[in-house]
Formats: sequence, C-alpha cells, structure tokens
Amino acid sequence: MSFLTTLLSQYGVSLLKEGFSIGLDWLGQFARVIIEGVGVLGAGIIVFTLVLKAITLPFDIYQRVKMRKQTLLMRQMQPELEKLQQTYANDKNMYNQKMMELYKKNGYSMMGACLPMIISLVILIVAFQGFRTYSQYANLKMYVSMSEQYNAAVLEHAPDGKDFHLPVDGQENDELTITWVDNFETTERVEHIQEGIVYTYYTQNPVEGKTERLKFMNVQAQDENKFLSYMYSLDAVSSRSYSVDSERLKAVMGEEYDKFTVDGEGNQISEELACKNVIKKIGATAAAEWYRENDAHFLWVKNIWYPDVSYQHPIQNYKGFSDNFKNVKVTYPDGTKKDLLNEIDGPSYENLVSELQAESKAPNGYFILIILSIGLMVLSQFVSMRSQKETNQYQTVDGSGAKTQKMMLIMMPLIYAVFAFMYSGAFSIYMVMSSAVSLVVTLLSNLIIGAIYKKKEHDTVKQQTVRKLPWMKDGAQTEKKKKDNDRKNKR
Repeated sequence: MSFLTTLLSQYGVSLLKEGFSIGLDWLGQFARVIIEGVGVLGAGIIVFTLVLKAITLPFDIYQRVKMRKQTLLMRQMQPELEKLQQTYANDKNMYNQKMMELYKKNGYSMMGACLPMIISLVILIVAFQGFRTYSQYANLKMYVSMSEQYNAAVLEHAPDGKDFHLPVDGQENDELTITWVDNFETTERVEHIQEGIVYTYYTQNPVEGKTERLKFMNVQAQDENKFLSYMYSLDAVSSRSYSVDSERLKAVMGEEYDKFTVDGEGNQISEELACKNVIKKIGATAAAEWYRENDAHFLWVKNIWYPDVSYQHPIQNYKGFSDNFKNVKVTYPDGTKKDLLNEIDGPSYENLVSELQAESKAPNGYFILIILSIGLMVLSQFVSMRSQKETNQYQTVDGSGAKTQKMMLIMMPLIYAVFAFMYSGAFSIYMVMSSAVSLVVTLLSNLIIGAIYKKKEHDTVKQQTVRKLPWMKDGAQTEKKKKDNDRKNKR
C-alpha cells in the first residue's frame, strides 16, 4: 500500500491520461480544416472530396483534351499502322520500333494516354495517406474527449484546492506559512483550513540514500459529499495522487453501494475494489453519455473511422484499438512525444469504454460503402475504357494494349476493395464520391469535347477517304486555260 493509503485508510484512484494528439501532415491539416469546418463528419468528407477533385479538375480536363487530339492523330496514322501490323506480324520488337518511329514523326505521345491513369493512382495514394492520418487523429481525439469527460465526472467529487508548494531557489511562499516539526520519530501532520478545504502537511522519513524528510500535501474538502482527496509532493512539481474516503462514499451512495460489493458471479469483493468500481462507473457513464451524443456515425455506419463491415464494431476491444494505433506516437501540449499505447494501456481503455457494451457488440456497417465504391469504380473504368478503345487499338501489334486496359478494369476495383476493407469508412466515402465525380466528368467531357472536335474529326476522316480523280484535276486545268484565252481575245 502507498503511504497515503496506510495513513488515511483510503484507496488510490487513477485518472485517465488526456491532452495528447497525433501530428497531422499538410493534407491531414487540410482535411481537418474542411471537415471540422463543415461540422458534420460525413458531409465534411464529401466536401473535402469535391474540393480535392476541383483542384485536380483543370489538369484532368487538359489531359482529356490532349487524349482526344491523340485520337485524331491515331486515325491519321491508321493506314500506316495497319501496314506495320501486316508487315511485322511475327516480329513484335521490330513492330514496336517502327511504331515508335511513326509516333515520333507524327507527334504522338504514348505518355499522354497513360498519364491520367498515373495521376489517378498518385492522387489515390496521397489521399489515402492523408485520410489515414486524419482518421487516426480524429479517432484518437474522440477517445481523448471521452477521457476528459471521464476525469471531469470523477473530479466533481474531489476538492478544487490550491496547489501550494515549498519555496524554490530562494523564493518565498507568501500564501501559506508551513511550520515543520523537526527531530520526531513518527510521521507528523499539520492541518490548515482555508475556504472549506483542509490542507494537511505530512512529513515522512527520507527514502534510502536521502537525508531530508519527504514533505507532502493532502487536500480534502470539509463537505462530506466530496469523497475524493488528493496528495502531491511539496518538494517538486509532480502529478496528484487521488484517493477515496470509503466512509464518505458509502454515505453518499447509500443502498446503491451494495451493488458494487459483489462481482459478476455474486462473490463478495473487498471494500477497496468496491470503491474503485464506483469511481470507474461514474467516469465511464459520463464518457458513454458523451460518446452517444458526439459519436462519429454517418448514415448506417456507426463509426466512420472504422471500416463499413459487420464484423467490426463502433467501439472495439483493446486489441482492435491497439492494432489501429500500432507504433503511433502522440504529442502533448508541451511538445513531449510518447508512444500512444504507453499512454492508453489495456486496463485504462477497458475502464473508459466499460459502459459502451452495446456499441462494442453492434456491427459497424453492412458493406454498403464497399459495394458502392467497387461498383462505381468498375463503371468509371468501363466508361473510360470505352472512350479510349480506338486509341488503344493500334498501340500494340497483338492488341495487348486493349488487354492491359481490361486488366486495369479488374485491378483498380480490387485495389479499391482492399483499401475499403482495411481502412476507415471515411476513406470509403471518399472513394465513392471520387469515383462518382470521375464518372460524371468522363461522361461530360466526352460529350462536350466530342462536340468541339466533331468537325475536326469529320474533316480528318474526309481527307483520308476522299480522293480527287485524274479527270477532275485535268478538267480544272482545262477550265483555267479557257478563261485565260477569253481574257486574251478581249484584249
């Protein structure tokens, strides 16, 4: 037992750690400003997606215009490509070499066709990293806010006293004069009552290797309803050590206290454990009430910082929580960095969420966002593939260009599916909105850009198909000579 427990027959109470957060990169900060600015999590994520797509939209449109120009060039090169295909049908290397020479001669760039896909992947990776960081930040912020509510509810039963301390570096403490008794064998205590709070100063024999006595301050309210007190060292700045006065607690709780004297199997437990369970109940109830008023739900997803799946829960057990925050460091306001899992250990976490049993068993979602993200991605890829069908037709001698695009039609949705199953519902919302916007942009750009280039494409096709016959050329020359002769005769 601690010195305080032995002296006052009270039981130690631990508060939860709070005040720390995860650092955000620039995209995480950008997401935080927009999402928290909107106020509604799901709506904020949608707005963030639209802003991100709006930023990249001009470049996307530029690439689509460039691809349409590339298609016109491809049509012009079609007869020569067909000849190359026939000539080098059995020699892919030579075909590719001749094809690249033809591309260079006509100003066609294969990178122009691949760049939009590369840009999409880069944006996906960057957005994924930003969302992952912000999701961790927001998820942890939720638990820190719950811890603050937990601690505040517990501290309502503790005195709000002054933290007196001994003079440091010659400085005097004018608020309170402490008279210490020297040369005594047993622990001494001196009481001072101020504004309804009893300040008790203790001296304790020095620890091994020290010559000076240890000095402590215990702070307890005169109000009998305040059953918590706290102690701290007067020798140096240190954290408070809270304790509970069991007699006061039992008087305040009345018959309710009896419910805490037995465990789940009906066995009698110690008074110390019963008192601690009362305090935990007070704190956990406040944390649960705050969570239910401020939870991170959106539509059917109970907690958008976890995946939209039925086998995960809006409140996870400590193993699930620690898996999400493995190797994560947090920063306190004073700049101190520590490992998160050292700040929130298993017992502390279980105390915090102990009144959220229903949320720890409920399904977090029903795979709807995952299905939507995969379905929209497939549709977006299919529309994009159809719009680039002609461009890919002659890129390779054996049609492998079209095969590659069909492979991407399968691979991209699979990549999205992996992200959707592994990461948060917030990221799934982003993927759904991103695919939907990309689909709309593709359809509109095909329509608008197609209308703009329709005449150019028509003229290109006309130039490739219409041939002047020799008699038409001779007839034109004969008509010109006739007009010249008429002018001479008039002179």
